[in-house]
Amino acid sequence: MENPFAWHMPVDLRFGVGCSAGLSRDLGARNAVVLAFEHAASLGLDVPWRAALGDRLVDWVPVADGLSSIVRARDLAARVWPELARRPGCVLVAIGGGTTLDLAKVLRCRPADGHFDSLAGALRGSAPWPAMDLAPLWLLPTTAGTGSEVTRWATVWDTEADPPVKRSLDEPWGYAERAYVDPALTLSCPAAVTRDTALDTLAHALESLWNRHANPMSDRLAVSAARRVLATLPSCLRQPHDLALRTELSLAALEAGLAFSQTRTALAHALSYAVTLELGVPHGLACAIWLPTAWQLALGHDARIDARLSEVFAIDARQGRLRLQAWLKDLGVDAKPQAFGIGDADARVQAALASPRGRNFVGAH
Repeated sequence: MENPFAWHMPVDLRFGVGCSAGLSRDLGARNAVVLAFEHAASLGLDVPWRAALGDRLVDWVPVADGLSSIVRARDLAARVWPELARRPGCVLVAIGGGTTLDLAKVLRCRPADGHFDSLAGALRGSAPWPAMDLAPLWLLPTTAGTGSEVTRWATVWDTEADPPVKRSLDEPWGYAERAYVDPALTLSCPAAVTRDTALDTLAHALESLWNRHANPMSDRLAVSAARRVLATLPSCLRQPHDLALRTELSLAALEAGLAFSQTRTALAHALSYAVTLELGVPHGLACAIWLPTAWQLALGHDARIDARLSEVFAIDARQGRLRLQAWLKDLGVDAKPQAFGIGDADARVQAALASPRGRNFVGAH
């Protein structure tokens, strides 16, 4: 499928059912290290990749479920970096959801001195970025939600800090060279992952709309992404093997990724990080908890933003917030912080508004 956004972004993007089959051809004579979500092998998804890559496959590295943490990156680097160092030009291929893609963005950054602590210091902001050998990075998302395949960011959780905190890789080298968005790869997603990653897409879209950095292009992408998720997710949960529905969700995730790659995220994301760390709530769900709250706080600050929010449900923006809450409830999500045992929601909101992500929000002072 022709890339309609090629003029707009640095990633060589392929989209459509079956497009991932082109990776082997595009690789040519180069070698590849594959970082893949752990269950790919048990689902048999590794078999066609191993056959297609043959001797060019240097290693198949499984990534267990969990947070994309500095600790996990360190452990994986001990296996991945020696292979990349021995083969200049070796492509790092990541197949998986947000955890796998974000860890791959970190692992492509191999310090010239070979010491992981040089990279960890930069991620923590306690040291400058070291001289690095950057591996070519190709991303294949198996979920429809993260948008990492078209952004320069990676979420990196610092579980060694006290208390644990969320950090980011936020540099030009966070962009992949290539991305293959193949909706067929999302067929492996269980229902909970399908729902929560689509909620992440919805959060990216709405956070782009009530954002100080929004522009007409990001608005168009964000409204389209939000409407696709709202229209498609309930049906996809009932018909998980319907490729047309999976394609709609993959396209929504891509649109939202392109939108927030221009604006960054805002208040709901700022509030979500502590919920994930404290309660273990999956990221997309942790964002969704706060979406009606953020929607309410966004109203009345900017007529253009109110107009765009009105487009999401094609009703008045104030009624749209109630419709969103009802839509989430139909999915089994009670989008009230109190429902998750959060009793200090107002204090959390005030603190989040002063954070870097919170300051992107139209309602921040």
